[in-house]
Amino acid sequence: MGLLFSSTAQSQVATHNTSDINYIESVKAEAIRQNLAGQKMWRGLLHYKDDRFSSSGYSSYVDDSNFFYAEDGNVNAEGELLRTIEEMFSLELTGNEHAQCRFVYRFKWLDSQLNLDNKKLPQQICTDYTQWRDQVNAHSVSLIFPATALNSPSSMFGHTLLRFDPKDIDEGSDWLSYALNFGANIDNDDNSFFFAFRGLAGGYPGVYNMMRYFEKIKEYNRMENRDIWEYRLNYTPAEVDQILAHVWELKDINFDYYFFDENCAFRLLELLELVRPEVNLTGRFKLDAIPTNTVRAVVNEGLVESTHFRPSELAVLHARIESLPEPLQDMGKQLANDIAVLEGAEFQSLNNEEQGEVVQIAYSYLRYVQMQTQRTKAMAKRSHQLLLALNKRSSKEVLVPQPDAPETGHKTIMTGLSLGERNDDVFQQVNYRITYHDLLDNEKGYLRGAQIILFNTELRHYQDDGVKLNRFDIVDITSLSKRNLFLEPLSWKVQVGFERVYSRGGDTGVFQLNGGAGHSYELSDSTEFFGLLTGRLEYNEEFSSIIEPGIGAETGFLYYSPIGAMKLDVGGYKFWNNDYRMKAAFNQNFNLAVDHAIRLSVAQEWHHDDDFYEVSVGYRYYF
Repeated sequence: MGLLFSSTAQSQVATHNTSDINYIESVKAEAIRQNLAGQKMWRGLLHYKDDRFSSSGYSSYVDDSNFFYAEDGNVNAEGELLRTIEEMFSLELTGNEHAQCRFVYRFKWLDSQLNLDNKKLPQQICTDYTQWRDQVNAHSVSLIFPATALNSPSSMFGHTLLRFDPKDIDEGSDWLSYALNFGANIDNDDNSFFFAFRGLAGGYPGVYNMMRYFEKIKEYNRMENRDIWEYRLNYTPAEVDQILAHVWELKDINFDYYFFDENCAFRLLELLELVRPEVNLTGRFKLDAIPTNTVRAVVNEGLVESTHFRPSELAVLHARIESLPEPLQDMGKQLANDIAVLEGAEFQSLNNEEQGEVVQIAYSYLRYVQMQTQRTKAMAKRSHQLLLALNKRSSKEVLVPQPDAPETGHKTIMTGLSLGERNDDVFQQVNYRITYHDLLDNEKGYLRGAQIILFNTELRHYQDDGVKLNRFDIVDITSLSKRNLFLEPLSWKVQVGFERVYSRGGDTGVFQLNGGAGHSYELSDSTEFFGLLTGRLEYNEEFSSIIEPGIGAETGFLYYSPIGAMKLDVGGYKFWNNDYRMKAAFNQNFNLAVDHAIRLSVAQEWHHDDDFYEVSVGYRYYF
């Protein structure tokens, strides 16, 4: 985005003549009189937040001394204001390194508030900023939401970025527009576990970066197979210019980065809120600045002018596959692997349109494979041959069904109350989940077959046993990806946490890690079958080993109906100590409204020394 501007230069107001010094002091006095340091705009420009542990009661999100002139500028709004005014009049530095060029938005705002005398100000030519601003050439701004990508730890909850478009975007292509991204500056040597841990603990610095939009389309839409939602915002060209002026001030500046609050979505909301201080975007988020929630906030504040859905390459391929009868699908798969199919009698017997459909599905599939694997010369040659064959034949345009927009789905925090019975013993239960979505929740706005649950908590009360922690899932993720003739993705699950294991002899709390992998198949538009091989590690005081491993399996059906999702599944484990557990469960979610549901659960469990049933019904509220 530009060169790093350090703050090593010291104010040299002493080099001014007496008249100039008096003027600068009068400007500072006027800034104090107007209490500019207390105004929302100045606090926004410095990214201050409430902080009860700070001596001033606030501190800056920015974790970089290069962003401040005052030594304590991160916690001293007035001190930073006065030092900034001094630097705006500095005679030591000139051009691109001067404060007027380094902090363009600060300077413009101070000038508008204090009506600065241009004859007293050292006139600067900000070549770097002017060239950068002309290169970006933005007239409007859009909020971009690449949807969930379960196989990428950093993108399980989706992502957001801003796209800046030129004035003539309707006449051209937005591919060459510029996209602004905020993300963790990660260590590529970190594995997924360390990435998740450091992201939760703030172990990575966060930075802004800008690149051509087609690079993000390639990354999200093609390589990661993520649908992209584009929300054009109703910001004026003048407001867009203000956003970019502040973006310039943030180049190469480090922020703290946390997955759940100080993340990509939150940082972009700050920019949108800065130039429209009357809207409430950041104030509503404490620990749940998840991209879908921030998109919802932008929509609810009335900032969206229009919405555009850009399906992923995988979504287009799925739609093309489903549009063809199975015989043509099978021929297309054969053709993708062997170009000689073009000369075969079966292919030649097809009419021109059918041939075009077969060649198109073969070419689309081969392109998808090329994006997922290393491209070979043989694959590239076959792809070129298919393209030549396709140019000689006609094929129909495939319409990808547009799913419900992400902001229309349920909110991500859930709490619930349940009443149930376990072998004639009645219980009451309170549920609380920080985030995000389970397989049975209302699927509107969410990816079907995807479950991401963090910090799910169940407190259960029995009349004769008091209140106990029944369950605490640190993480519970499931990805059921449907397979077909062309695509063979792996379905998988992982769960880590605490749960209470019951039997007639009592109960015991255990810590466990379990996971599995297998396949999932779509039997119809509304029914999905899955089967997984599973494994479990359990710490159980009733076992002789500290950690007891077990192996097992799980299989079941998911059925999606207008009233809500239903799941019927059977699974179990056998441990190395010959203990075993099996469970058959039926769960039905009844969608009352987007943020309201009733959940019915019926289960039967078998242990090596016992068996019992459990039934419950509860209300769930999402907020």
